Formats: sequence, structure tokens, C-alpha cells
Amino acid sequence: MKKRTFSVICILMLMMVSFSFSDSEKAFATSKGDLRQEINDLKEKQENLDKQKKDLEESESETEEKIDENQAEQERINAQIQEIDQKVANTEEDIQNTEQEISQTKKDIKELKENIKEAKKRIKERDELLKNRLRTLQKNGGSISYLEVLLGAQNFGDFLSRSNAVSKIMDSDKQILEKQRAEKEQLESDKAEVEKKQDELVAKKDELESMKVKLDKQRKEKANLMAQLEKEEQELHDHKMSLQEEQEILKNQKSAQKRLIEKKKQELEQLNKPQPSTSSSSGTPPVSNGQFTRPAQGYVSDEYGTRGGTHYGMDIAKGGSVPIIASASGIIFRAYHSSSYGNVVFITHNIDGQEFTTIYAHMSRYTVSENQYVKKGQVIGYMGNTGDSTGQHLHFELHEGPWNYSKSNSVNPRKYIGF
Repeated sequence: MKKRTFSVICILMLMMVSFSFSDSEKAFATSKGDLRQEINDLKEKQENLDKQKKDLEESESETEEKIDENQAEQERINAQIQEIDQKVANTEEDIQNTEQEISQTKKDIKELKENIKEAKKRIKERDELLKNRLRTLQKNGGSISYLEVLLGAQNFGDFLSRSNAVSKIMDSDKQILEKQRAEKEQLESDKAEVEKKQDELVAKKDELESMKVKLDKQRKEKANLMAQLEKEEQELHDHKMSLQEEQEILKNQKSAQKRLIEKKKQELEQLNKPQPSTSSSSGTPPVSNGQFTRPAQGYVSDEYGTRGGTHYGMDIAKGGSVPIIASASGIIFRAYHSSSYGNVVFITHNIDGQEFTTIYAHMSRYTVSENQYVKKGQVIGYMGNTGDSTGQHLHFELHEGPWNYSKSNSVNPRKYIGF
């Protein structure tokens, strides 16, 4: 009976070992299959990165052409502006000369008015003289007989003297009348001429002022156009810089993918070696909320999707020296200073065959280098206020897949991390 019982126990133990070995072998096979699939997926992603790089190069070439066209247009518009500026300068000079002419004309009018005033005074005096002579004629019966004056001469010498006097009186009367008439006509003519000239100058000034306004308006329009072209050029240059930056990121991302492939191959080689049964648990676990960890301590100062949907990450703020850790294990494929992101680190992750990218921006400094493998929770830098930032914080982005310029695959980090 004891022997039979011992036999049953041995059989049960052998079955348990067999089952245990079967489970271990199954897990081992599954791990190898997963790794091979991950390697194939990574190779496929490499091909996609190559295509993206080619598209970027074409886009950069097109941007270069647009920049050249824009600069040529700027030169043409700038030449027009210079021509308009010269016209404006000429017009302003004409206006200044006209204003001087008007000022001189006003002085001439003032002087002429003084002359007219004096002439009127002289005319008035002549009028009085002529009136007195008329009154004298009236007192003498209405006329003066120059013949009686001549006949009243005592001798021939007196006659000649009287004749000369009568002639002078007649000439004087004639000159007075002629001068009176001529001076009146001249004064009226001068006055009309000055008024005409003043009206012409005022009209000319109005015309020049109108021209100046027109030219100033045109110059402003050209200046606005120039500013628009300059803005477009700046945007093109910024876009070009963004393209170059993206090319660098894609190049490094491709390099990181190569390293991940090598790492997965190494893991596959390790699996092909004799391993203890516990090694089956060392495979990459499936994607879950626990696969990423909070990258820094602090409070969430800005959520994902704010600013009209253009905020592609989450901001975490805290004062002091705040360490930033890798949210998941992966390879650093970009660590540099960006004009917008400041000191920034890009990490590519491969979790159960799915690629993720995390970005850590505005750091005061980073403590890792490109192509470096980091583990989840490893310090990669410290919170800062570099780049396009308005206060110390971490801008954290999480992308499902490789990073791209349009950030079309960014997701809310809360999808994977509890904050």
C-alpha cells in the first residue's frame, strides 16, 4: 500500500513539473514572437521615417524657392518705395517753395496796399486841386480866357512870359489829369494782378497739398505691403528653420529606432540562451495607464488642448530646483536648445510594439545626451524657463507614434498618466 501511494505521488510530481515546464516554454516562445514582431514594426517605422525625411527635403526646397521669389518681390517693391519717396520729397520741396512764394506775394500785396493808400491820398489831393480850379473857373464866369491873359501883356517880353506861364499851366493841368488817370488804372491793374496771383498760388498750394496726401497714402500702402512681404519672408524663414529642425529630429529619431532594433535583437538573443523560468516575466508589458509616470512634481498650470486647441501638451509648474524624469524607458533622440522649446529633450519609446514619443521642454538644463538609453524614472534634467516661456514650468507632450511637425498624433497625457 505504501509503495502504491509513493508511485502515485511520483506521477503527480512529474505531471506538475511537466506542466510548469510547458507554461515556461510557452511564455518563452511568446516573448520571442513578440520581440520579432517589435523588430519588424521598428523596421517598418524606419521606412516611414525615410519617406517623411524625403518629403521634408522637397518641402524645404519649395520653401527656398518661395523665399527667393519673396526677396525679388521685396526688391521690386522697395525700388517703388524709393521712387515714391523721391516724388514725395520733390512735392514737399515744391510746397515749401510755393509757401515762400505765397509769403512773398503777401508781402508784395501789403506793400502794394500801402502804395495804393498813398496813391489814393495823392489822387484825393489832385481831386481837391482840380475842384479848386473848377471853382475858380466858376467864379470867373465859368471860364478863363488865356487870350485875355496874353493880350494883357505890357510889352513883348511880358507877352512871352505870360505865354510861357499859360503853356505851363495847360501842360500842368494835362499832366495832372493824365497822371491821375494812369495812376488809377495802374493801381486797379496791380491790385487785380496781385489778387489773381494770390488765388493762383493758393490753388497751387491746395493742389500740392492734395498731391502730398496722395503720395503719403501711396507710400503707406507700399510700406504696408513691404511689411507684409517681410512678415511673409520671416514666416518662410521660420518655416524653413522648422523644417530643418524637424529633419534633424527625424534623422535622430531614425537613429534611435536603429538602436531600439539592436536592443530588441539583443533581448531576443538573450531569450535564445538557456534562461531560468522566471525570465518569462521580463518581457515588455502591454500598454496601460501604468506604463508612463508623472515626469515632474508640481501643479498643472495649463491643460492639454487650451489656447484654441493649439496647446499640444500639459504644463506642470513648481518653484525651486525641480528634477524632471523620463516618463517611460526609451532612447533620447534629440537633446538641444530650441528657440521655442528652449532646452528640450525628445525620447522615443517602444511599448509592446507601439511607438510613443515624449517631449520635455523649457528645462533649465538637461543631464542626458542624444542616443542615450534612459530608464523610466531616470532624471533627465531640471525644470526651467527657457525658450518661449513665461515662467518656470515643464511643457510635457505625449505622442502616439513618431513626432511630426503638425503634432497630429499628440494626445492628452492624462490618457496614460494620473495627475
